[in-house]
Amino acid sequence: MNKFITLTVACFALFVQADAASNKATVEKLYDLYENGTAREFADTYASLVAEDYDRWLGRYVGLGFRMNDDEMTVAEVVNSPAKDHLKPGDKILSVNGVKAKEGNELPFQGPLGGEVKVKLERDGKKMTVKMNRALQTNRGDKERMLGWLSTFNEEDWKDRSKVIQRNPVVADGNEVYASFESKDTNEDGNEVRWWTVERFIFNDSGQIVHHGDINEDLLIAQQNGYKLSK
Repeated sequence: MNKFITLTVACFALFVQADAASNKATVEKLYDLYENGTAREFADTYASLVAEDYDRWLGRYVGLGFRMNDDEMTVAEVVNSPAKDHLKPGDKILSVNGVKAKEGNELPFQGPLGGEVKVKLERDGKKMTVKMNRALQTNRGDKERMLGWLSTFNEEDWKDRSKVIQRNPVVADGNEVYASFESKDTNEDGNEVRWWTVERFIFNDSGQIVHHGDINEDLLIAQQNGYKLSK
């Protein structure tokens, strides 16, 4: 009988599910590491929590649907239309709507929905021009992309991360965890910029993150940097 009880307890322990309290504690630990830990401590801890079917919601924007290698001014990855019909990985961007592609230039890929974008590029040694219209895009990331990003963390850049100056209590409801915090940073003009971020985490029954999304005060950030909405 004692052997049976011991075996039953051992098997139950293998299948124990993560609960709201442990999920909440996990998010609080991540925040503590972001504020007080090293780059590697944060990155390694987050990486250990990423589930196979992980999904990172990074917000929406109006644009073309591709990712760019800013150092080389080349197309790194084509993820959505209209870019899928016009661009290929490796294309070297020469100019966008007349703006020369070079370090420090803000290229007008994004802008009004439906607006035309004329891209001059070089492909396989040949120069060409493609035209397309901006569309609503959803920016997402999977496990591979997240782990690749976390692998780039280094202590020098970590020093310049935005600072969390206020946190609201983390709230958990089963496998869903909600958190919000205020951050501050210094822009290129030396002025302080502040904003709130609301985050949502969804865990699986093993305590790994299957979804992570956030919404922040993008418009407020833009206004503090001197921008305003215009046609």
